[in-house]
Amino acid sequence: MKILITGGAGFIGSSLTNNLVGKGHEVGIFDNNKSFINNDKYHKAALAHRKKIYKHQASYYFSGDIKNKEDLKKAFDEFKPEVVVHLAGLPMARPLPEYENEMIPINMYGTLNVLEVFEASKYARKIIYTSSSMAYGHFTQSPQPEEAMLKPINSYGATKAAGEYFVELSKKEWVIVRPTSVYGYADAANRVTQLLLDAALTNKPAWVVKGETLDFSYVEDVAEGFAKCIESSSALYETFNISRGEHRAASDFAEILKKYFPNFAYEVREPTSQQVWRGALDISKAKKYLEFDPKYNIEDGIKEILQLAEEHNWKKDAY
Repeated sequence: MKILITGGAGFIGSSLTNNLVGKGHEVGIFDNNKSFINNDKYHKAALAHRKKIYKHQASYYFSGDIKNKEDLKKAFDEFKPEVVVHLAGLPMARPLPEYENEMIPINMYGTLNVLEVFEASKYARKIIYTSSSMAYGHFTQSPQPEEAMLKPINSYGATKAAGEYFVELSKKEWVIVRPTSVYGYADAANRVTQLLLDAALTNKPAWVVKGETLDFSYVEDVAEGFAKCIESSSALYETFNISRGEHRAASDFAEILKKYFPNFAYEVREPTSQQVWRGALDISKAKKYLEFDPKYNIEDGIKEILQLAEEHNWKKDAY
């Protein structure tokens, strides 16, 4: 299949591209390589290292912004994709203050642009939309099933939930994916896992939220979940939680790092009013319809990240 990935140079997008090209698909990437962390050296290192570790690369690269429909039209017209995976967006539930005003233009209006160009395309027949566990807001149970009501409590979750409703209006084929707490090597979005890993690697202090539990999902597992949503006819017109399917305390992640870095220190802080209480996602539906079978627990994931960091000298390039 010919598959266009918006945000294909990003954290999940790079892993997914490698996965799909390795399976014989032809992949095009649409990306503007924008960073939201205000650390240009770190962001450039992440982009470079993703290219180092993934041997399968896209055949086409389109530099563009999802806020610009003309950029999107050009990519669709030239590449003529059969399937579109929409990953591009502002990937932070709590962006830096200078980027807060970009949440709706990028995640909402940008998504509407992608949908409009997708609907008008003569070639594209299916879209895979990337939502988030943040669309649920506070989890009402653990594991949280797809049928749970969407009650987001921040603008990130609200834009992701809104996007779902517009995707379901599509006259073409669609699948909605809700990942959560994705982590892995060369992440660059200030997720708690990345910040803890960075602190351990550089011998700096870190912190976790008291009582916080997350469904830590290794990026390679998540990429495989997306691939199954693309390839399986059983996925059509369905919404899937794609994650490890296991809740672990944020402090568990930190404690595993202490086994590798005995001097690593972290504090436990009280939650703020902005805290979104989550846990595990129910992935039984993905297991049943997609035969989705995640391989990595956090012990395995952290071990692989640290091996890659040492092999590719991450500290030299990123810090």
